[in-house]
Amino acid sequence: MEDSDMNRRTEQEGARGPGTEGLERLSQVRFKGHRIELYRVPEDAVFTEGTAVIVEADRGHDLGVLVRSDAGRLAPRPNKQILAILRAATDEELRHLSHLREEEPAALRTCRERVEIAGLQMRVVDAEYQFDGNRVTFYFTAEGRVDFRALVRDLARIFHTRIELRQIQQREATRRQGDTGPCGRPLCCSTFLQNFEPVTLKMAKRQNLALTPVRISGMCGRLLCCLTYNGEEGCGGCSSGECP
Repeated sequence: MEDSDMNRRTEQEGARGPGTEGLERLSQVRFKGHRIELYRVPEDAVFTEGTAVIVEADRGHDLGVLVRSDAGRLAPRPNKQILAILRAATDEELRHLSHLREEEPAALRTCRERVEIAGLQMRVVDAEYQFDGNRVTFYFTAEGRVDFRALVRDLARIFHTRIELRQIQQREATRRQGDTGPCGRPLCCSTFLQNFEPVTLKMAKRQNLALTPVRISGMCGRLLCCLTYNGEEGCGGCSSGECP
């Protein structure tokens, strides 16, 4: 091997860093309802944050917005497939997604009507079309497990596509619906918070807050998420410019 080839190979390995052989470069992509998923970035591809991208999905394709271009590197897990970002979305594809979003309120009403007819103890909070139309996902909350198999068959006959019913917790339901917090600003969970951290009464006590449920509870009925980052160091929302 010539010296120039040896030097070039050494530089490439150094750029990847030690111990990164076989690791995947990952990015975070956000979808409707502040749903964020990890995706594999193709080798040599570059996507800037805020770019609308087409990604692989179960039995098709989906469209989201890249929110973190470098989410680190992870070794491929044998039982967990990480799908890939395919390319940047076109203006026509963005218009198609906007059209699907306009159809989702009607789909949500239809699902709620079928739930009421079936007498199921569940509250459907949102509907989301996959970009390629191969699936409609309905998000719901319930106190316990619900046998919705007959409902899925009923909805599949109506929408002529694959139906998924996904049970979520109350915090996630409020995030998807969006609202205004007691501070007068959009909810932290539907703006800048990416993960739900455990919230306890001890946090409120440490900040000398009145332990009145109405004062320390959010729109979801659970303890305010901002209790985890309020205090002497200031509010995480303020530091990000999301909160007054």
